[in-house]
Parts: sequence; C-alpha cells; structure tokens
Amino acid sequence: MDRKWVTFAVLLVVLLGGSALIALLGSGGGDSGTVKVEQAPTPEGGVEVLVTVSDDLNVLETTNDKPVVDLVCTDDAGGTVIRARQTWPFLRDGNPPAPHAHQPASPEELKTISRCKIVGTEPELSAELGLAR
Repeated sequence: MDRKWVTFAVLLVVLLGGSALIALLGSGGGDSGTVKVEQAPTPEGGVEVLVTVSDDLNVLETTNDKPVVDLVCTDDAGGTVIRARQTWPFLRDGNPPAPHAHQPASPEELKTISRCKIVGTEPELSAELGLAR
C-alpha cells in the first residue's frame, strides 16, 4: 500500500512540475501580452533595435487611441541612450511576422542599452535588450 502512495506522489509531482514549467516557458512567438527587445542585423549589414509585441497588445486601445509612441532605451543606470517616435500600432511587414518596429542604433549605442520601454502604454511595455535568434 505504501508503494502505491509513493508512486502516486511521484507521478503527481512530475505532472505538476511539468505543467508549471510549460506555463513559465510559454508557447513561443505567439505569446499574448509580451514584448521583446532585440539587437538584430539589418539587411545592409548594420545593427538595430528590433521591438516586437504580441498581437493582443498591438491595438490602439493599448495607447488610449494615440497613433504614436515613444521608444526609450536606457543604460544600466537608467540614462536615456535612444528616444525615438514610432507609429502605433506597429506594422507587420513579414520580417519578423509579428508586429514590430525597427529602430536604428549605432554599435556604441547598442553596447550601452540594457532595456527599452514603449512609453504611453497600458500595460507598460518594456523588456531587456537581447540578441535576435
């Protein structure tokens, strides 16, 4: 009888742990309520900041019907490295397929940026700078 309870407990822990892991990792590029900020190569061989948002956030309601937002990228100390106006909602031009904005940046700026925020949204949209895959 004890062996059955131990087996049941182990199975329960594995199932709950797996479910929690799936919930934490999400389902990938189609996640709702997400924003990604990445350093990405340009077709011309340069680099840029690529800001991608999920479809459910890429609506005028997110900005209280404002057609323009400010993209503010900061360094570790919170100092502004880039501040630029972007049209909202973001466009879908196919690369990447999700709604996104391309923000030109110099290699020096990219070295100092730690985080970018889309100002004037509810919920607040910000993320740390990562490398595009």
